Amino acid sequence: MAGGMLTKQAVLLTAQYLNTVNDSVAGGTIFALPSGVQAPPYSQTLPGDRIVLDDASAAGLSSPAIGTLFGGVYEYVGTTSGATAAPARGLCAFWPAANMPPTANPSYVVSSDAQPNTSLPAYIAGVFLNAITKGNFGWIQVAGIAQVLFDTSLASTALATTVSAKASATTASTFDAGVALTTVTLANVLGVAIGTPVISTISSVIITRGGTFLGRI
Repeated sequence: MAGGMLTKQAVLLTAQYLNTVNDSVAGGTIFALPSGVQAPPYSQTLPGDRIVLDDASAAGLSSPAIGTLFGGVYEYVGTTSGATAAPARGLCAFWPAANMPPTANPSYVVSSDAQPNTSLPAYIAGVFLNAITKGNFGWIQVAGIAQVLFDTSLASTALATTVSAKASATTASTFDAGVALTTVTLANVLGVAIGTPVISTISSVIITRGGTFLGRI
């Protein structure tokens, strides 16, 4: 594939909807074919793969029982089996330091626990779309308009305020709004709220964080 491309040309979706994928093995379960039967060609989904969707495509890949996805960039990742928190819709996904480049073979496994620690949740990978079993594989959103879960207490509920991974969150891996920006807290910023943030509520946020997605092409 030519260098510089953002995403793969095709992707194997292992569930009906993007926000219901919960693969026990990377790329979904592979079924054995009878001896002598040639395997059909397909584009295997691997951790680190990314796709770009417009609003219509994202809506069409959204489970009505979970919520609507919007246009943006989505990435297929593994999840940390030993995490304390369980991945869930609207929670922040973090890159564990051990899995980030410049390691020789990035594994594209994210953690549902704040990284590098709860008081400095700065290694933001993206936002979980659904409840993925710890240790399984699924999709996160890394750019575009995402749905995030706000914590039980917020620094501000002002219109169109900044949205950050919540430091020392009441509920693990939730988001804060309107945090005063310093050289430390700036590292936690995800984007800007659409409308006014509401505590303990999933709301829309424009992801403005630069360099949030490390992935394969």
